[in-house]
Amino acid sequence: MIRLDAIKKANFWSYVALCGREFMLEKGKGANISDRKREALEGIVKGVNLPNARITSLLNEIESALKHNMYELRKVRIRAISRGLVGVSSTFGKVLFEVGLTLDPIMNFPYIPGSTLKGAVSNALFELLLIRSKKNIAETKAEAEKQCRRLFGGSNEGAGLVGFTDAYPVAAGEKGYVVYPDVMSPHYNEQVKTELDVQPIPIVYLSIAPGTVFQFYLLLKRSRGKEDKKREIRVGNSENADITEKTTPKKEELGLLDSAVLYAFSRGVGAKTSVGYSTFEVISYESVKG
Repeated sequence: MIRLDAIKKANFWSYVALCGREFMLEKGKGANISDRKREALEGIVKGVNLPNARITSLLNEIESALKHNMYELRKVRIRAISRGLVGVSSTFGKVLFEVGLTLDPIMNFPYIPGSTLKGAVSNALFELLLIRSKKNIAETKAEAEKQCRRLFGGSNEGAGLVGFTDAYPVAAGEKGYVVYPDVMSPHYNEQVKTELDVQPIPIVYLSIAPGTVFQFYLLLKRSRGKEDKKREIRVGNSENADITEKTTPKKEELGLLDSAVLYAFSRGVGAKTSVGYSTFEVISYESVKG
């Protein structure tokens, strides 16, 4: 097996791909590769280290580029409360560990895609609009969908007024780790007929370590479209606004979009949120000066 500790500046994507090929060949010959999977997992967990100057540089470049293109920005930092699973169907780790994880092959770090953030916040906003409305459910859903399209785009609305960059880790989590080993034991398959036939085979895989801090940017265009079909972000210090003019810690002064951002991360962004995975807390949410 390829030893990760013998490689300087190893690329984890390449390492996992090569190990996956090697392990599948051995598995085809009937070999037990469980211990070797654990060894590969341990090597990756110990190999991902922070702080990393490349991430700081990348985030600074993203901020500068967005400002240059006249976007208004909110810089957001979130901390993982539980172990995180993002991109379980991703290529990275899927062959080797059976559970994937989104990993930037250039930066060599796990990240949360902007599309995942956008989807989570959009769903959270839709749910908040349903909760707050006093109208009948059919009328409420129609209005909520229209609100979400106005802000996030889709259908025939064109580009949205709100976007999200990818979120990159900026501070390590528990015990100084960014990724953490995890295990699950699926008990059933198509051949199992009774509880007595169950033979659990543990699956080890990578997850985001609790306590890991990620940073991303929420980007805003206050208006889009022609005058007759102009879409605008409502600004003000009340729940009827989309965003507040200035970020505030007072919940009663937050706009709908601000509230949706906070709500989305508390309810979970990623996989297995129903069993406590992939929950985050927003630790900073601030306007970026132009």
